[in-house]
Amino acid sequence: MADNQIYFEDIEVGTEINPQQYGPWSNAHITRWCAAQENWERFHYDYKFATEVFNLENVVANGNWRKYPMSRIFKDWAGDKGWLWKIEMQYRGMHYPFDMFEVWGKVKSIKEVEGLGIVDLDCGMKNQHGQETTPGIATVVLPLKNGRKVPYPFIPPQSLSTKGFDYERVKNLKDAVYVTPEIENHIGDESEGKSWDEVSKSELRRFSQAIPDPDPLYWDENYSKTTKFGSIMAMPLYPVDGFKHPPTEPDQLTLRLKEDPNYWGGPPGVMSGERNHHLPGLPTGGGLNGGQSYEILSLASVGDRLHRKSQLLDVYEKQGKQNRLVFTVYGTDYLNQSGDVILKGVGAGILRG
Repeated sequence: MADNQIYFEDIEVGTEINPQQYGPWSNAHITRWCAAQENWERFHYDYKFATEVFNLENVVANGNWRKYPMSRIFKDWAGDKGWLWKIEMQYRGMHYPFDMFEVWGKVKSIKEVEGLGIVDLDCGMKNQHGQETTPGIATVVLPLKNGRKVPYPFIPPQSLSTKGFDYERVKNLKDAVYVTPEIENHIGDESEGKSWDEVSKSELRRFSQAIPDPDPLYWDENYSKTTKFGSIMAMPLYPVDGFKHPPTEPDQLTLRLKEDPNYWGGPPGVMSGERNHHLPGLPTGGGLNGGQSYEILSLASVGDRLHRKSQLLDVYEKQGKQNRLVFTVYGTDYLNQSGDVILKGVGAGILRG
């Protein structure tokens, strides 16, 4: 059988990855993703709310969905013997119903470190108009043809390993309306929570179809046994979305809509009841995703009970075109039931004043 694995020696600066195409991304695709993620933010499916309350031109596709096609292209390119180690992306443009998307990657630097091939790439997602909506960077680890195996779970080379979260604070506005010194005192606050459900085959099947990513590692037991993992595994970034609303908690969607017919729906993380990141005094009228970065160390497997520990890294204010914008930045460790950190993430949320 031919070896289709790409090796460090096979690439050079400027090497381009074959792009991956998505779309047309219809209202049905958007709804399918909302259902898989259990995301009831109304500007994704409620046209009247999106256009009249949020002043958008249409409903918008989920920003949080982008991390899956953005990571998939590098996961596929790295092959069974490689590893997608890091990925970072910014959200600079809205996605609308029936948009087309092309995900791309291009090698910008390469180096051999401790017997492993470290490949840094530029990447992004363009729509049918050529607009770059999701610029990003990624780091893939490739094996050398006569080198050692890329370890799994992944152990970063000691010279490249970092502790904590890779983030530098942003300077707040001097005339900030929302982000007062009292609000800034919350920087460093910690919270944590456990998932209600274990990772299940049914859940992974729904995510595989909603992305879509037909990788048989996510649903085919026989295939998965032939891989280094030995069983069905989750997508690299699945732990971010592995926390759902517990049945023991009140239905926040119903309760909040009774209080305010224009309630925006709330993100899944808040509705889970396991953590509430909202700080008193900040805007409550809805939020957008400002971008994310991740360090992937291993995959969640069927039966895992996920746990997360979060810390507020920053909160600051900017002037938007029409409103003040408040950015909240959280660093999160995602752990399995054994206490192993399998994923580290930094994410920015945007609240509109």
